[in-house]
Amino acid sequence: MKISIIGTGYVGLVSGICFAYLGHEVLALDKDEKKIQSLRKGKIPIYEPELDRLFSVVRKNKRISFTTDYKECTRFGEFIFIAVGTPPRADGSADLSFVRSAIEEISNHLREGELKIIVTKSTVPVGTGRWIKSFLAERLKSRGIPNPCDLFDVVSNPEFLREGKAVQDFMSPDRVIIGADNRNSAWRVASLYEKVNPTLLVCDISTAEMIKYASNAFLATKISFINEMSKLCESLNADIETVSRALGLDHRISPAFLKAGLGFGGSCLPKDVSALISIGKQHNVTTPILQAVMEVNNEQQRKPIKFLKSVFPSLKGVRVGLLGLSFKPETDDVRNSPSLVLAQELVKEGSILWVHDPIAIHNFLNNLHKFEKKINVAKTPEQLITNCDAVIIVTDWPDYKDIDISLLQDKVVFDGRNMLNPEIMNQICKVYEGIGRTRLSRE
Repeated sequence: MKISIIGTGYVGLVSGICFAYLGHEVLALDKDEKKIQSLRKGKIPIYEPELDRLFSVVRKNKRISFTTDYKECTRFGEFIFIAVGTPPRADGSADLSFVRSAIEEISNHLREGELKIIVTKSTVPVGTGRWIKSFLAERLKSRGIPNPCDLFDVVSNPEFLREGKAVQDFMSPDRVIIGADNRNSAWRVASLYEKVNPTLLVCDISTAEMIKYASNAFLATKISFINEMSKLCESLNADIETVSRALGLDHRISPAFLKAGLGFGGSCLPKDVSALISIGKQHNVTTPILQAVMEVNNEQQRKPIKFLKSVFPSLKGVRVGLLGLSFKPETDDVRNSPSLVLAQELVKEGSILWVHDPIAIHNFLNNLHKFEKKINVAKTPEQLITNCDAVIIVTDWPDYKDIDISLLQDKVVFDGRNMLNPEIMNQICKVYEGIGRTRLSRE
């Protein structure tokens, strides 16, 4: 099959490369000329395990190409996937300006005698698919096309790709959701995934759009729930790790997303929960659970600052190190990462800031360019620890499990991912604090 993909961000690029690896012909479009030139040279602008290997294969087989030309992209594919960003507005609602721009461009190049299936891969508010259908129909009518609906159909195919495991999720999905009013179009989109043999759920467009938001909101709720339980554990001197394990052993609950820590970040969960809250307001539906999810998460990300202030009379001049900057391991994505919140707070407090991350340093500094001169970058975790009075573990990179813990002797340590053994750390650290861990005596 021939597939056009509009947008070479995280979702568009992973989907395009994976579709090409499955044997389809893919043409991916982006308006960023520099990005397209880089992709044509074989350079991927994001870090994602296994993606480089797949990209090398599909480039060699000439199954994927790149363009900035909407006419070429629209004419190329039988399927046109919309995979542009839908960033949050100030009020939390989704900004659909990139989606609208893409649809306007497509409308200029649809022609009679061809049926294009336009597939929304971007996360969009409920009702967007139906809006696209009516918008395209009006635009084509204005071009003098008498039967505009003969030129296109619209299908929703939301993505469920976890950063760090996106290739695995695409090739072995839990489920593939396809929302369409026309069952023939739904099954044609389903045929694109035939080689991965997924569990398929076919429904109407609005339901498919809602499934995406509901899924991410529920995962965010699990994270905030376990973090709220961790606060109770701290007050009651109970251990959240054991509580989480016990909860996860219940098949009705499962262990996924029950890891206490510094909250959720990334591009999806914060954005989608905020968007769902906004959708509720637009339809006069209150969402107190979702609002509490965001409140708990915001508080959790600032927890290390509260801890440091309880240890040091003032944070001015205190050498503080952040181990891990990406919002999760196996990605260079720092969007909504606790590291950004912590770094800004510490700089404002006058702390001497050191940071380390295996791959996310560049993106981190780009996000905090106005503070860049006040941030010291450590080449190794050991260098960071040696130069700091206090260390905050922000991201549970596997590399950090092998740190020589003797370096933490008499250091103040906040273990934001519960990576270290509290019994040992309590004995060697000046002060050690985890998330919801049992407080042990140093006696």
